[in-house]
Amino acid sequence: MTAHRAVIEAGPATIRRICCGTETVVDGAPSEVVGAALGAIDDPVALVGERPVAVTSLWTAALRSAICTDGKGGVVLHPSWWSSSRIGILSAAAATVFDGALVRPRSWLLRRAAHTDAQPTLVEITGGMVVIDGDHVVAVPRRPPRPVADEVLGALATMPGAVVLIDAPSAVPGASALAAAIADGARGFGRTALHVDDERLARLARSAVTDLGEPTGPPGRGDRAPSRGRTLGGLGAAAMVLAAAAPALAGRHDASAPPPVDVPPTTFLVEGRVAVTVPAGWPTQRITAGPGSARVQITSPSDPEVALHVTQSPVTGETLSGTSERLRRAIDAEPAGSFVDFDPTGTSAGRPAVTYREVRAGHEVRWTVLVDGPVRISLGCQSRPGKEEAVRAVCEQAVRSAHAIG
Repeated sequence: MTAHRAVIEAGPATIRRICCGTETVVDGAPSEVVGAALGAIDDPVALVGERPVAVTSLWTAALRSAICTDGKGGVVLHPSWWSSSRIGILSAAAATVFDGALVRPRSWLLRRAAHTDAQPTLVEITGGMVVIDGDHVVAVPRRPPRPVADEVLGALATMPGAVVLIDAPSAVPGASALAAAIADGARGFGRTALHVDDERLARLARSAVTDLGEPTGPPGRGDRAPSRGRTLGGLGAAAMVLAAAAPALAGRHDASAPPPVDVPPTTFLVEGRVAVTVPAGWPTQRITAGPGSARVQITSPSDPEVALHVTQSPVTGETLSGTSERLRRAIDAEPAGSFVDFDPTGTSAGRPAVTYREVRAGHEVRWTVLVDGPVRISLGCQSRPGKEEAVRAVCEQAVRSAHAIG
């Protein structure tokens, strides 16, 4: 029997074989291992059956369970928006499992469905957001009661591609219905929309690899290694623009698309389990020493005292009131005057939040603390005393966009 290169889907919601010889979609590792591997990909260690396991070992086990018994090598597909740190973990595990493993973004395979030399616009549906990749990249949070399909259509209207490919994995809850709504809307303003479900993805996988060797087909944009503009080092910032900048299409599926709008350049920072929009031209670094919690700091290139801070904590089952009580106790333990203006029932950029102001030498930080599902997100807006307008717009944009992701 001729050896065949397996194609394995690694994320966004499962790890399984989608092509091996004549097979299509086949689940591999036990659901506990898959869930732990996906859920802990941003951590060094995960708990599996109350036992700590290195995340790299989890990924190795999950990939190994999905290989073909008669196969040779493998192609491992990951969500196109994944950070470089996630791709690094996946690549290390794949290299352990396969000889000559090939790790590719889903876009590498999905774009084959367009059957055109022109670059199609790609829509990837995940549990936490919808990522639209055309001439620029937009992320729309899936956060009820937001009209997600209409926001996606608004983003598509700003992009020139005539063909829209909608990636809707069955393992992502609600993906099929959302894909159908997006496809109908896109056709309403003249686009060709293709819904890529599991069966079509498996057919694409079979056509993309030969019996013995490398993936076939012309190189496309998805084949390239991510540039700094699309994934920024270990912090994993994918270059995206804020979805809210796109025109809303609520209730409008007419035959002509509205004219494109100017979209300001921003970066959609994916840090661990949080995604947030930040200025594209501001340097980003992780701070682990000194006062305050470990955090990502995004600093203005024109003033080192103007910055945005992002921290996160897992808080499964915690409410905003519980968060406010926890923060109040922590603030009370600090020297008087270090933290002021504490509001347990505040509002920031239209979102309910705990707010307070941190006073430091040379600057102040106005903190907004949100709870989004199992994650507590803290956003600190730093400026010189009395100069909060220098960071106000950046801060409001970050608060509006911040959300937990899977």
